[in-house]
Amino acid sequence: MSTQRSSRGNPSMGDIVRSVVVIGVIIIGLYGIGKVFSDKPDSPTPAVDYAKLTDQARPVAGFELLAPSSLPRGWHANAATLNIDWWHLGIVRGDQDYIGLDQVKGTSVTRAIERFADGSRPDGKTDIGGETWSVRKGPGDRTTYVLTKGEVTTVIVGTPSRALIEDYIGSLATS
Repeated sequence: MSTQRSSRGNPSMGDIVRSVVVIGVIIIGLYGIGKVFSDKPDSPTPAVDYAKLTDQARPVAGFELLAPSSLPRGWHANAATLNIDWWHLGIVRGDQDYIGLDQVKGTSVTRAIERFADGSRPDGKTDIGGETWSVRKGPGDRTTYVLTKGEVTTVIVGTPSRALIEDYIGSLATS
């Protein structure tokens, strides 16, 4: 008669630890393989084809939509939306720099600033492309540019340098 007992029905603590370690190694290996072969984009925000969306929106908008002829190197559009009286185009570079273009029809400048640049304060004026834009600063590192033409108020809010935002504004066109 043998005194050695089988651990099949009653595993020892060592058996449990070894099983958990083997399963953990398999899970970590599968996770690592998934990270290596994933199709995750370099940018944390998805890109949208703003040129196509702008071309589709212009005929149905009740005002002239602004959009850049091209984007600065390293930038991509992450949002393009047309509502009845509002056009929004957002562009990003990486996960830190952002420029938002908002045009609203039939809204006062004060209301547009409250909606898109709340907490900003006046910081002078600048001429870009023959237009005089009001400049606002803050909160944080945001700079805001505001222009009203007829019934349409345009608000540009950005985090990069003023020079880059002004280059972007200079690239805006209605066709």
